[in-house]
Amino acid sequence: MPALLTPGIARGGSAIEGPAPPPKSTEAPRASAPQDVSQGAGEASPAGPAGDVSQETGEKPALVDYDQPTARPPAEAATPVRVPERIETVAIGVGLGPSAPGSLEELALVDALEATARASTLPKAEVRRLRAGAGDPRQICRERRDDLIVTIDYFPDREDPVVATYDCLLDRALGVRSSSAAREPGLVKVLWDEHRELVRRGVEERRAGLGINPKVRTGLIAGGAILAIGTAVALIVASALRTETAVITVGP
Repeated sequence: MPALLTPGIARGGSAIEGPAPPPKSTEAPRASAPQDVSQGAGEASPAGPAGDVSQETGEKPALVDYDQPTARPPAEAATPVRVPERIETVAIGVGLGPSAPGSLEELALVDALEATARASTLPKAEVRRLRAGAGDPRQICRERRDDLIVTIDYFPDREDPVVATYDCLLDRALGVRSSSAAREPGLVKVLWDEHRELVRRGVEERRAGLGINPKVRTGLIAGGAILAIGTAVALIVASALRTETAVITVGP
């Protein structure tokens, strides 16, 4: 039976080199963090103070300042409220100009012009149809019923009818346009923008005077005429009924 070999001793008396034992650490063992004795068996220890390394992930937990209020998300910007544009109302008189004889073509243009003006929404338009032979636009403006007078008329340098506009508020004529403008939906807006542009340039509007309705004016004239006639008749009757006394003197 072979003899048992002592480790590190060769059979022939020579030493056998084996793996060297691991070196012993000279550092003192680190003291483990004290555990909370109040915890029961099987419960995980709470997170340590700031700076401790998590045993599961190896990362430091985020610092939480409980004294500061929780940050709130920024409030959404208020949606700006759109202020609607002030809607103006323009009084417009439409009809035939002094130079237009009133053919079927011209009357059709006046109808189209009236429909276009009534369909305007910005600004709104109060439209009235001028009677035939109403006269010159400037004369019509003296009635103080209209802001604009738009007519189908003729000019010496043009053969075809045109759309002529007279601004009663500024007492001046505006631009002349071709007859096709009578059917343009934005005609009233263009005309009123031209009026406002002149106002911005310093053109003053006429002073608002005492506007008398034509019917009222006719009534006043008729009343004055009746009063004058009545006064004249009364004087004639009084003169006829007056008692006259004749004195006859007889001499010697």
